[in-house]
Amino acid sequence: MPKLQKIQRISHDNNSNNHQRWKMAHFQEDTSRTKRRKIDVDSAATQMPSVTITSHTQLRNLLAFQQSASQELKQGVRYFKDFLASINEAEKANEKAKKLRILKTYCDSQLVNTGDETQASCFHDLLQTWSFAESDNHEPLLSLIPSVLALFLKTISSQLDFRDFGLVLCKFLLQKEQLKLFNRAFTASKTKEHLISPCLRLLTEVVGFDGGAVARLVYGRREITFKRLDIFLSVRKSPADPESDDRQKSTLRRNAQRYLLANLSFQNATAKEDIISQGKLIRAFLEDVRKDSRGIVIDIIRAIDKHIVSDASLSRNAKSRFLNRHNLERLVTLYGYEKESDELVLNEETVPKEIHKLLLAVCTNSEKGVLLPETGWYPTGSHPDVLPPDDVGAIPLGLDSPVHFGQYKTTVPIRNGNLSTLIRFLRPDSDTLQMELLLKIFKAAPELVFDFFSKRTMFTSDPKPTPNWLGESAFLFSTIKLPIPANCGWKGSPVLVPPPVTVVIESILPRPLTQKTLTRCLNQNTDIITLFAVRTVTLALRKLQNVLRMFNADRKTGQELWTQAAAKLVREFCRRSPSIKDVILLFRNTAKDNLQQRHAVLELLSMFYRVIPTVALEEKFDISLTLVEVLKQLNDGQSEPEEKELLFSQLQSLLLIAQELPMMRWWQKPESLQFSAFVSVLRVLTEMTTIQAPIQDIKSLIQDVLIQNSVILGPASFNALLLSIGVSDRAALITELSFLDNCITRLIKKPVFYLDLAESLVSSGQENLSLLVSVISEQWPFVIKSGQPDKQTAISSLISRLLGLLHVAGEDEEALMRVFDSVIDSTENRKARSALKNAFKHAKLAVDKDGNDRKLITAVVSPTFESQVQRPRVNLTEIFGELPVESESHPVLKSSEYDDSYHEEVGWLLGLFINGLRTKKDMDIYRRANVFERVLSLYNSPTLPDSLRRMILHLIFRGSQVDGSTILLTRNGALSWIQGQVSAHDGQSDILREIANELYEKCDHEWLDRWSGSSLPLVIAQMSAENN
Repeated sequence: MPKLQKIQRISHDNNSNNHQRWKMAHFQEDTSRTKRRKIDVDSAATQMPSVTITSHTQLRNLLAFQQSASQELKQGVRYFKDFLASINEAEKANEKAKKLRILKTYCDSQLVNTGDETQASCFHDLLQTWSFAESDNHEPLLSLIPSVLALFLKTISSQLDFRDFGLVLCKFLLQKEQLKLFNRAFTASKTKEHLISPCLRLLTEVVGFDGGAVARLVYGRREITFKRLDIFLSVRKSPADPESDDRQKSTLRRNAQRYLLANLSFQNATAKEDIISQGKLIRAFLEDVRKDSRGIVIDIIRAIDKHIVSDASLSRNAKSRFLNRHNLERLVTLYGYEKESDELVLNEETVPKEIHKLLLAVCTNSEKGVLLPETGWYPTGSHPDVLPPDDVGAIPLGLDSPVHFGQYKTTVPIRNGNLSTLIRFLRPDSDTLQMELLLKIFKAAPELVFDFFSKRTMFTSDPKPTPNWLGESAFLFSTIKLPIPANCGWKGSPVLVPPPVTVVIESILPRPLTQKTLTRCLNQNTDIITLFAVRTVTLALRKLQNVLRMFNADRKTGQELWTQAAAKLVREFCRRSPSIKDVILLFRNTAKDNLQQRHAVLELLSMFYRVIPTVALEEKFDISLTLVEVLKQLNDGQSEPEEKELLFSQLQSLLLIAQELPMMRWWQKPESLQFSAFVSVLRVLTEMTTIQAPIQDIKSLIQDVLIQNSVILGPASFNALLLSIGVSDRAALITELSFLDNCITRLIKKPVFYLDLAESLVSSGQENLSLLVSVISEQWPFVIKSGQPDKQTAISSLISRLLGLLHVAGEDEEALMRVFDSVIDSTENRKARSALKNAFKHAKLAVDKDGNDRKLITAVVSPTFESQVQRPRVNLTEIFGELPVESESHPVLKSSEYDDSYHEEVGWLLGLFINGLRTKKDMDIYRRANVFERVLSLYNSPTLPDSLRRMILHLIFRGSQVDGSTILLTRNGALSWIQGQVSAHDGQSDILREIANELYEKCDHEWLDRWSGSSLPLVIAQMSAENN
């Protein structure tokens, strides 16, 4: 090393003299020039001849150190640069491998002191030339040599054979003598980009070499390696420069950005925390980032995401310091990058999409450094889990007390100050990505909803379908659509005090949506504006309904405060919402053929009546005519499927309103309809061939009307009524509906009379009979007197089906049979009598507990019990493929090869019966299929083994555990059968006696004693005595 320093000093002295003589000669050559000529660092004085490098000796000779900055020396360095570039550009593998072998041999010849890592060095000639250029101030070489070294490291970075040499070179470049060369470049004027950029590129390669093996050493020399980096990041081309618009061209700022990105990628956590905590450096790094090229911007965004935000080794405080307000604002500006850039988009990678993914992760995840835990609708610092102290001597004012009155009207303390600043820079009205980000922030931090609308003025322009107005309206609608925070956003102990109403209302109907604004939107002639106002208020009412349900929930303490808050919330909502009078006026002014708008307005009106009925009932609104019009259009059958769906939705809304109206004329028959309004709705339901969207809701609504007016007992009876109406014959359907219309109307007019009649039909103590049955019993004689055979046949079929289904629904069997017998006795028409008997015989359960009707329907003409029509038959060959049909190959038609296979099959079937018997419904199925009669007869088979007999007894015992004891004792004669087996000295006698006791204990004693004349208890006692 001393010898190298001596050579450098000698060369410095000699070349200083040569440099002075060169300057004098140059000055004398052209004294007329007044401005110094600009140095072209990339061009030679003469055309450089092409040289093909074929050996490492040739490379060593070309790069040998010389005591002058001769043209030959510069050409040698350039030849080496071209040689490295040719390796990277080589297309043939053998050619590239040959050049790499030459380079490897040359590198091996350049190593010195390889045994000592601290003294190892390399490339002495090249570095001496660099040192000589520094001492001689030869800028072309000062720019060329670090460029060649950077290219060399880039070339060998992917070659494992060069790893050790590359590490030696990287460490050697970071020694004191070489750091002076970097310092010479970094202390130069920032206008000398040709000196600074090569050194930055070289350090970038050093940092990233071998996965950052020497990155720590680079940061350890940061007094040199990071010198003036913030200044380099701030350098930009002059606006007057004609090349300033070329974003792809390498610049000093871009090289500095790449260098900083390399450090963020490869430095350890401590070094990275130190780097990102340097505010001046990071500010220069992100300042005006939207003016950089797309490639570098995307790389910056991904580096921030991967190496800072998602780096688990970095502390949250370090991430928070990096993601401060200023830096977040700079990142938000990238949403508008593509609007100003004229670069072509490749691979669909755009800056707005990349920055959107980053900001979504940062602003909605508390571990990323920006989002702080907050308390939702409760302001920061409040304690909703503690009730305010009661003053015994004072009047309790609740939320009207000075503690609550007037608080949080203009401002609310929040925790997420950085996010509060960030969202003010977002433009949700002009960019869907920014809108999505803002909505996600609102969802993650509900406290910011009030904060945003209290500081942001929007939606002030006239309601016109302009892009700005449409964007703002979409954002406000989406804000209302956000879910309600669980427990109002409070985390931890149960809340005792409601959140401030002024905060809650901003999430239900935000401040920009004033009553004046919404009313103006309702009165516009543009459908899109009117529909926006209607659907927005509808959505707000639905959200208000959920909030009120939460506020009005039962609480052990503080219920008065929650009730008071609910009342205040309704008042505040009514202050912002358009009045129901304006909504009714809008509905009356809407054209009848505008089905979409009429549906939307009716839905809004129904929400008014459901959520705030006291306010809605202040204005008179008669829906009878509208209901008649909708029913008329549905009954015509001329509407398209889309129109029919809208009409069904209108019908649903009208029925919801009708439920709340005190004077709804359900039973009056309009002139334009064939039946009353209620039966017309019933007709629509029965004639439906496809499942419509609101069908279940409509059924539930008219079911409630019948139950509230005491026409039927409950949901099961309503399903029985629906299924009893035949739809196959249109003429018969009209007759049946007319009869039902007459019966229900009479019942509504004379409820007491038919109540007395129903009491006379049922047994003492029984009340499970629908009043509709008593009306049918009273009106059937008048049908007979009409003398119309077709009418009698249709109505008799309806009555028989209804009575049978009501029996299955659980109504009083004796009363139903009494009515049925009276109808049969008074019917002289043979066809009507036959229809009565057949329909009653085959009427079966057509509904289940879930309300899924028509899964099993009555099949009058079928000998089977039920017939499924809810779905088409499945072709099993489509699932399993073609089955073999030849008798000799079909597995089902083959007999078993084992003698005892019959017993195995019987055992499998008995096991299936045992496992399938779990509920009372299963027991009913077994009863109808006569399972127990066949099993009991199988028990006496002489060849049946004892194991199968025990399985039969297990099945009987299982039947007793599912409320089947009464059926087994009465219908199957189980006790007599057990008595016969015991008297025959059966081997299972003890088990049989225990089963007899179990059957008797689980049966209906009152019914069984009446059925057997109290003889069964004596038989049980006798069997127990014999056992003892």
